[in-house]
Amino acid sequence: MEENCEQKNNEYHYHHNWKKYLAMMLGTFLGGLVAFYFVFDQMAERYYRNHLFMPHNIDRFEKKMFNDMEKSYRHEMKHFDDIFKKELPKIDYSDLAVPLFMMDAVKIRTEFENNNFNVIVDLKPFQGNIDKINYNLTGRKLTVFGSSEVKDKTTQQDISFSQDFLLPSNADKMKIKKYKDGKDLIISVPLKN
Repeated sequence: MEENCEQKNNEYHYHHNWKKYLAMMLGTFLGGLVAFYFVFDQMAERYYRNHLFMPHNIDRFEKKMFNDMEKSYRHEMKHFDDIFKKELPKIDYSDLAVPLFMMDAVKIRTEFENNNFNVIVDLKPFQGNIDKINYNLTGRKLTVFGSSEVKDKTTQQDISFSQDFLLPSNADKMKIKKYKDGKDLIISVPLKN
């Protein structure tokens, strides 16, 4: 009977120890998994913080964003102009109350050149006079606006426009220049390094 009791006691310890070892192995595995996740998470966070959100990368991101928006805007305006030009030959101009010179909209484009953010305005609707176009700066928002009175043989029209631009965060707002370059007015905003 003692032997039987001792055998049952050994079986109990064997089964009990087996469960202990299984629990220890499972705990070790889960602890290693959590440690791996924590280290990997810290490495990924440090990588993204150091490489994606540094100021020099933000400027590059903003330039790409501005260039993409400008490219999209130019594409849409070209598409609109193409459609408009296809339909223009079908119109009898004698019935129009709007003179022909009004068919061309004020053309504005932007570019990054020589570490400057440039807003370029076509001066054709303003008879080449740069004094008819001005700008206003509020925070990072640059508003370019202008107006002109245009006369044709039989009509007189007022042209005006206003367009806002969000300047990059490194724009030197104290050194903005406005000058004429050929048939264009350029409002140039230098960018700080």
